[in-house]
Amino acid sequence: MILERRQLLATRISWAAAISLMLVGLFLTSCDRPAAESTSAAGVVLRADPNLVPYGSGVGKTTISWDTGSEAVGEVYVGIAGKETMFASGPKGSQDAPWIKPGSTEFRLYNHANHKLLAQLTVTMPSSDVTASSPSASPVSTANP
Repeated sequence: MILERRQLLATRISWAAAISLMLVGLFLTSCDRPAAESTSAAGVVLRADPNLVPYGSGVGKTTISWDTGSEAVGEVYVGIAGKETMFASGPKGSQDAPWIKPGSTEFRLYNHANHKLLAQLTVTMPSSDVTASSPSASPVSTANP
């Protein structure tokens, strides 16, 4: 009788441990997911799909989507601050970027009227021999443009 109780208890503990480990694994997996978009409370969106551009033959492709959250015209720039090139414009839209190279590429969404930074996004493509770090996205402003 005691042996049966111990076996039943061991089985229950094993199941509880297995379920706990599975839940912890799911939690850690969801926490480690790279941020793929930048969104603020005002509805501003700047997104890359995919935003861990797969390594291919040296050049990758992603689609940049944006929304200013209003009727205000936005301008999407690519490059480092101070050395940016206009990539696209409009209140919202999407455009392919078929020239992503290994490393990081920065995109910024500005309000056209006052060149106020609304959101920024870093697109990452790993090199063939290096594991990529997590891409990042961050909202800049929660005020309407």
